[in-house]
This record gives sequence, C-alpha cells and structure tokens, in this order.
Amino acid sequence: MSRWVRRAAAGAAVPLALVVAACAGGTSLKDAALGTWDCTVTDGARSLSSTVTVGDGIYEVSRGGDGVPHSGTWELDGGTLRVEGDDGPYTADGLPSDVAESMGLKFGEGEKPELSPWSVRWKDGTVRFPYHGLTVKCRKV
Repeated sequence: MSRWVRRAAAGAAVPLALVVAACAGGTSLKDAALGTWDCTVTDGARSLSSTVTVGDGIYEVSRGGDGVPHSGTWELDGGTLRVEGDDGPYTADGLPSDVAESMGLKFGEGEKPELSPWSVRWKDGTVRFPYHGLTVKCRKV
C-alpha cells in the first residue's frame, strides 16, 4: 500500500472529531454528530473515500483504499472532545456552541497533545478542513 494511502486512511478518524465540532446547529453537538457521514480525503488529483458512522460514544470508519475498518470511542465534555481509536488519540478543544461558516478550535494528536489552532469550514451541510497537507471533506447522509 502506498504511503499516501496509509496516511490518508490514518486520517480518516479525524473527520469524526471535526464533524462533532462543526455540525451542531439548533441541536446538541452529540445529537448532531450521530449518524453516517461520507468523507473524502484528497491530495491534488488523488482521493480516498470513507464512511464514518457515529454512534453514542463510538464510531467506525471504513478505510476505502485498504478496506480495513477503523473504530474507537469518543467523549464530549463541555467544549473538549476526546477521540480514542486504533490510530488515536485525538483532542479538540474550544468547540463552539453554535455553527458558523468558519470556526476555530484547538486540535492535537497523541497522548499529551500540543494543541494547535485549526480552522474548520461548514457550508451547506459539509464540513471541510486541512489535515497534514490533505483536504478532508465530510457530508452527513
């Protein structure tokens, strides 16, 4: 499997964190995140599609390119989201209470992450954000 496919597949869990962060609207973040999301990770002309299924405190990501599913757990406590999984953990902090077209939060990877500013775009039911030079786009189905 190419390095790009491995990196894109590993990044497939990240949409879960951003989907939870960016999809609130008139309902709670948790309720808005539950369901199935079609996600695409792109690098120029190359792309990898995955489906993210978010349940109550759990998630699963199909891996597209290598076909291996990825799963884990998530917990939202106030404005902080913690995601634990096969390739995590991830932390998102400073989650907004209301959706805006452009939102900022702090994001980090690993056991003791250094949280860095991150920008998330939300428009027409689609979440879009950069991830390690790739572009991730998720839409709820």
